[in-house]
Amino acid sequence: MDRHYNWTTNWRMPVAGRAVAAFLLSASLLAGCGEPSPEAIELAELEAVEEIEAILEAQGADWSRGDLEAFTSIYSEDCVYISTSGIVEGRRALMERYRSRYPDRAAMGSLKLDIIEMRPAFVTVRSMLPVLKSTDIGGMSVVARWTLSYADRQPSTGLTLIVLRCIGGEWKIIHDASMSSDAPE
Repeated sequence: MDRHYNWTTNWRMPVAGRAVAAFLLSASLLAGCGEPSPEAIELAELEAVEEIEAILEAQGADWSRGDLEAFTSIYSEDCVYISTSGIVEGRRALMERYRSRYPDRAAMGSLKLDIIEMRPAFVTVRSMLPVLKSTDIGGMSVVARWTLSYADRQPSTGLTLIVLRCIGGEWKIIHDASMSSDAPE
């Protein structure tokens, strides 16, 4: 009896055998996997909400410091901003709009955002595992009341609907529709 190992024939599996092995491996992996549980989705949504709340709070602080570059850094390069005065497309154009409308720190005032509601726009599952991260929440809509406070005049207030999308692991504003409550109806 020959007890020598013949590596040229024994280490390879026939093509049909490899196909069966791949199928069985895939089936065993998928058997334990499925959609994330409602608890996993809720936890990911909660994490996303906390991240976005922190981002919007920082954005308010950026505005209140007069730092338009930092304030607009959260906007995607191809964002769309809608207001009663029209539509602005792109982050740079939005920053220029703000610069022309608010030429100095005094004109900007201090910004406070009061979040009314946040809703996940969609969930992106990037893994076969039933575990989610906040970045798996692909988008979030935010309804908020904004208030600009000034030292020398009455505050200005209005509503905004912001849509954020997780792009490359970072939250970016892709749509912002803001209106002033001070404007005639």
